[in-house]
Order: sequence, then C-alpha cells, then structure tokens
Amino acid sequence: MEKIGVMGGTFNPIHLSHLMIAARAYDMLKLDKVLFMPSKQPGYKKIDYIPSEEDRCALIESAIKPYPFFELSDFELKRDGITYSADTFRMLKEQNPDVKYYFIIGGDSLDYFEDWRRPDEILRNCSLVVAPRATENTAISSSEGFSECRYAETAERICHKFTCKNEDGTLFFPEIIFLSSPLVSIASSDLRDYLKCGIDVNGLIPRDVIAYIREKGLYEDQKFIKIKEELKALMKPKRYLHILNVADMCFKLAKLHGYDPVKAYTAGLLHDCAKHLSDEEILKEAEKLGIEFDEVERRQASNLLHSKVGAEWAKLKYGIEDEDIINAIRFHTTGRPDMSVLEKIVYMSDVIEPGRTMKYTPGLEVIRSVATYDLDLACAYVLDNIVPYILREYKDNVCMLSVETYEYYKKYLISN
Repeated sequence: MEKIGVMGGTFNPIHLSHLMIAARAYDMLKLDKVLFMPSKQPGYKKIDYIPSEEDRCALIESAIKPYPFFELSDFELKRDGITYSADTFRMLKEQNPDVKYYFIIGGDSLDYFEDWRRPDEILRNCSLVVAPRATENTAISSSEGFSECRYAETAERICHKFTCKNEDGTLFFPEIIFLSSPLVSIASSDLRDYLKCGIDVNGLIPRDVIAYIREKGLYEDQKFIKIKEELKALMKPKRYLHILNVADMCFKLAKLHGYDPVKAYTAGLLHDCAKHLSDEEILKEAEKLGIEFDEVERRQASNLLHSKVGAEWAKLKYGIEDEDIINAIRFHTTGRPDMSVLEKIVYMSDVIEPGRTMKYTPGLEVIRSVATYDLDLACAYVLDNIVPYILREYKDNVCMLSVETYEYYKKYLISN
C-alpha cells in the first residue's frame, strides 16, 4: 500500500518549519511522498491578507524544489467555496482506495480538532500526524497509549471518543502519531508581521521564496513603503538609517515583551519624522500646531521639541489615530513617569539601536541585553547615565520631565 503524507493549509507564506515537519514525517513514517496541498480559504479562520493562488503555488514550488519526495497538489484549489479536510480525505480515499494517507498537522490544531467539520470522517480516511512545537515534549502512540506530552491527554480523549464498531463488527481505532524529534516552530502569522514591516526573514523562509516575495512585492504594507520613501527623501542618510534601526529594534523588543510588533514598528518608523527640521523650523511648526513648550525646549528645539511636532505630524500627515503610538513618539526623547510598554520600547530602541555607540555604565551591550527581558531596569540604567550628568553640567538647561522620569525609574536600580 502506497503511503502518502498530506500537508494542508493556506501556506501564507510557506516557511522552513513546514519543510522540516514534512521531511521528519517522510523519514519517520517511511512515506512514499508528501503532498503540499494549499487550500482556497480555510473554514476555521479569517485572514486579512492572502496572496493569489498562483503566487502561493509558485512560493510552494520554490520551497519544495530541492526535495524530490515533496510534491505540490492543487486538489483543494480546484474545488469551489470553502474546503474542509473531511471532504478532501473522503474524496482522496474514494479516488485512491489503496493509498494510506497521513494528515500532517501542528500540535495546536489538535487542540481544536474535535471542533472541525466531521472529525470522525477525517479519522476514518487518514492517520493524524501531529508535530508538537519546539518548546513542547513529544510523544509516540503505542498499544499502551501515549507517553507524557503537552497533547497526550487530548490525543487520548480523541481516540476514546471516536473509537467505534465498523459495520462488520470489527473495532475502528483512530490512529494519531506524534513526530518524535524537536522541531522548529515558526508561525505564518508572525512571518506576515515581519514581511509587512520589511523585517529580514532570512533563516525563517527559504531563500528562493524570499526572492519571489520581494520580486512580486507580496506582504509588505504599502503604507510603510510610502513612509520610508518620504523619510528617505527628507533625511540625511545617517538619520534615515537610524530611523530604520529604531523601527527594527522596536519590532524585536515588542515580540520579546508580548506587544503588537506592527504597532511598535509604526511608532519607531515615525519617532523622528520631524527631525530633519532646523531649530527655527521646529519652533515655527510647533507654534502653528498650537504645541506648548517651555524655555528649555525652545533652546533645544531639535533635541527635544521635534518629538512633540513629530507626534502631531503622525496624526495629521500619516493618519495615526492610536494614542499609544502618538504618545510613544511624543515622549521618546524625555520619557515620562510610568510609561506604557510601547513608550518604553520606543524610548529604549532609540538608545540601543545597533548604530549607537554612546558610553554608559553599565555598558551599552549590557543595557541592550537587559532591555530584552526588563524594560524598566533598562530605562533606569539609561536615565541614571543621562540625568545626573545633565544636572551637573547643564544646570540651567535641564528638561524637568526627564528629571521626573529619572526619579520614577531609579527605584528599579535600588531594587535590583
């Protein structure tokens, strides 16, 4: 009996985890081949953006080209409307009764498998092959059940629930197989965020797939492209590179701290959007926009007041309505007591982006490391370097908001 694995899904986009899981299933189960079967539109989730069927097929073909045992299948794309796995495997089995099919799914899919359309029919027409995430233990099914793992209890419940007698009186027992080696876990939704912002995805997506995405202009948000083009035309090269570095760092810190990375990237990209103006131009723009400022800000317009002007421009020129993004731009130079997560992310990204070489105690590399796990302590370190120095050297030119911010965050120095 021929043994064929089936990797289904939107492949939006296909990535290295898909290939690794399919290759592991092929090797472990001694399959004859693995079909990569893109769906038209899954019935269980809504996706904001999905490339055309032609583009997705081209991406899959580029990814699987080095693997002779992988094959693109348009079986679901040929069908109209929403495609359901139950229908797919029933039809496959009717057309090829002598083939044993293995449906390869992620561990997270097993969690809600019982809510799928006709799960009993899926189990009758194929074996489930489950790929746990890299952070989770694996398990192997046997006559004695499943060994301990994140999904063992779910698998046991599914097998018990759908075990039944066949018409001939024999017992039907669902087959669920866990892939037994650690696997890299990459989420397509995360990759769409990376690509939307133009963040590097090398090492996550096959190189030929990346090349096709770039050639066709897939995924990247046109809003970001337009903002980048405008800023590049306005800024000096060094300033523009700083802006890109800050936006990238905002994205990465947001991922680490559980914040929306696209929102963080937006704030980082616009944080210095008024920085190209001269002191005189900034003051004139601030007055035109009705922005209040003190004498220190007047004397340091390019260093301090540009952030307030930039926050207003974010609303007026770039259509930003999210107050958290606007405030992150407004306070990225001075900080403020009890900053939001996004405000801290932008404040720190402006300091620790890879182009910065300023001297701090502890060193900048240490602060970069701390920022990945404790934003409050990282802010405290930076403020502890900047504010006491300004108070000593520039007594008549001190931004009091920075002092207030330092007074708030230095408690993290004491506790650590």
